[in-house]
Amino acid sequence: MDDVQTTVFWLRLVQLVLAIPLLALAGQGIVYVLARLFGQDPKANVFYRILETVGSPFTRACRWITPKFVADRHLPLVALSLLLVGYVWTVLAIASACLGAGLPVGQCLRGR
Repeated sequence: MDDVQTTVFWLRLVQLVLAIPLLALAGQGIVYVLARLFGQDPKANVFYRILETVGSPFTRACRWITPKFVADRHLPLVALSLLLVGYVWTVLAIASACLGAGLPVGQCLRGR
């Protein structure tokens, strides 16, 4: 059980590192839509700029790996998609580690 706990710990750490920018990019999109609905420039919104700052390392990384014909305005969507794929992969890896040890996934996540 100790080896499974260590594996799940590291996978949950990866899950956390992926979840923070994933939620920031999702929130950035929601604030963008709401700001446009109310006729405000999203760049003038403080909360939008904070979320943009949190997600910017991942959008810059996406600029580095995507071809040049991909417009800069699409990069947050690319980053969101890649982070979502990584998050789902991590969840499946946690479930696989738990089931491989013969434990129910819920019990494995509780650490008992």
